[in-house]
Amino acid sequence: MAKTIRPGQVAKLLMQHRTALYGYIFACVRNHADTEDILQNVSVAVIESHEQLKTEDGFLPWSREIARRRVLAHHRNANRELAFDPELIQALADAAERVEEAEPASAHHVALLACLEELPPTSRQLISMRYRDPGNDAVKLAERFGYSVQSIYARIKRIKVALRRCVERRLAKENK
Repeated sequence: MAKTIRPGQVAKLLMQHRTALYGYIFACVRNHADTEDILQNVSVAVIESHEQLKTEDGFLPWSREIARRRVLAHHRNANRELAFDPELIQALADAAERVEEAEPASAHHVALLACLEELPPTSRQLISMRYRDPGNDAVKLAERFGYSVQSIYARIKRIKVALRRCVERRLAKENK
């Protein structure tokens, strides 16, 4: 039976489904900066209207519909030619929903997202920057954070080890 959603669960659900929402939005706008802006707008809309959602099970389709509407608004407000017409954007949303139904987020993925949230902000920012944008190599990160390249490699390695251990603990706890 599906649980009724509580206000405190909204942020957790947003983080749990962030990758799916980001991927959908990026497929529609093909620009990382615009994708981040739209995702932030979607997050605000989800938080402001979370009482409309009755169960956790419906969160992803519901938030994806909000994202679809924000993507369409983005294209209208940007006074640009639509990269995709509204029907194609809806088809992408439908396809994303079918994929999610066929392959829901694994326990490993959910545990990893929770562990990422537990990282100190600087570590979370470093690992996020490294893996979200392939252009952020160790040299660029060293410049950005003011560390040596070797220090960046060592920090990333420590973060990955900490994440692996955290995920293993969470999964072991879940399986008990």
